Amino acid sequence: MTAIANGFKSRLGRMASLALCLVLAFTLTATPAGAQAQIRIIRDAEIESMIRDFAIPLFKAAEIPFEPTVYIVADRAFNAFVVEDGSIFINYGTLIEAGNANQLKAILAHEIGHVAGGHLARIREQMNINVTLQAVAMVLGAGAAAASGLSGGPSLGGVAAAFILASQSAGTNALMAYRRSEESAADAAALKFLERSGQSGRGMVEVLEYLKREEAAGYSSYVRSHPEAGQRIDQVKTAARDLSHYGDTGSSRDDTRLEMARAKVIGFLESHATVVNTYPNSDKSQAGRYARVITAYKSGAGLSAIPVMADLAAASPSNAYFQELLGQMYVETGNPQKAVAPLERAVKLAPDEPLIRVLYAHALIETRNAANVKEAILQLKRAANEDSDTVFAYTLLSRAYAALGETGEANLAAAEAALGRGDEGIALGLARKAQEELTAGTPAWLRADDILSLNR
Repeated sequence: MTAIANGFKSRLGRMASLALCLVLAFTLTATPAGAQAQIRIIRDAEIESMIRDFAIPLFKAAEIPFEPTVYIVADRAFNAFVVEDGSIFINYGTLIEAGNANQLKAILAHEIGHVAGGHLARIREQMNINVTLQAVAMVLGAGAAAASGLSGGPSLGGVAAAFILASQSAGTNALMAYRRSEESAADAAALKFLERSGQSGRGMVEVLEYLKREEAAGYSSYVRSHPEAGQRIDQVKTAARDLSHYGDTGSSRDDTRLEMARAKVIGFLESHATVVNTYPNSDKSQAGRYARVITAYKSGAGLSAIPVMADLAAASPSNAYFQELLGQMYVETGNPQKAVAPLERAVKLAPDEPLIRVLYAHALIETRNAANVKEAILQLKRAANEDSDTVFAYTLLSRAYAALGETGEANLAAAEAALGRGDEGIALGLARKAQEELTAGTPAWLRADDILSLNR
């Protein structure tokens, strides 16, 4: 089989890991026994890039042979999780609660410590989990294409996401909790990974102090799965202070990135009242202006928010994410022609961000200009190759080909989107239609044949 079939198997394999880690990570949030939890995944280029950049040195220090893949969970609770394949799940509330970049890195380092210590393998064995790829595809499929975006891809207003429905029971919650010995081992590993990557362990101490306060109040789901923070503080303090990088203050640039990420999630996901209380008009910082323009836009003042966003983008012309959000605002308020220029700049500034590339292509398609649609096809093909989870890219690609009258290619792209959603039956039907319209033996015809071979 060629790349498309292998790619499908790869996506299913990733879905199996995704389902497992969602079950492991997010059955930890306390809900009534027997209740069903709905997990919502958010896509955002700016935040994913930040977390990935923070995690890469820690992955290298832990000798984890994978590139991090970031999943932002639409949950205000403080929680995070990392699994063996490099998937990082982090609640947006963690970005709000982390006091600085070093604390966020410490949280990631601790979770990576659980991976390095084999603690997830112990949990899997105890749960006797046996998840087939086909079952996972069905569980995740319905919402895979609808993973929502803060900026880029489907708009936040349509928040839907990759779903996982998991029973919540006292027995399951007890099973999920890491053992005391595993917590101590993950603490020690986190300090080692931070030191190896040239970063301070002070953030570990500060996170444990935060968790101790949460533990006393009984608030945090993270505390329930990572117990006895208070008893671990002295041990971590002693070990951290002996390390050569303990006194390092960390990167001010990294702190700024976290401040901007925090402003973004508060602006998009918290209430307008929360935003203005957190960032009053007297706050003239870049983060404050970012949060206020986002909440204004989200609250329906799109046209009045655009000039403010344009001012932010003009004041920071090298900030790809400002250009991206400005372009998104233009697209979503019905002015794709104006969106093209800032999104083109955003792609040039951040060429390795497929989510931005997809949004740029979306704007090009909406202009209904044939030359722009052809350019959109090139952009979408590259984005789809770089990010196998971007089902929206295939959906747009189908639209673009249909606009040019290339129905065979349009059906093939729609089949790709259906595969990404886990709708194998629909994918097979579309691939069959595509093959009828494509020239036999061409690469597109062969890709359609690969999809059809899944049913042979």
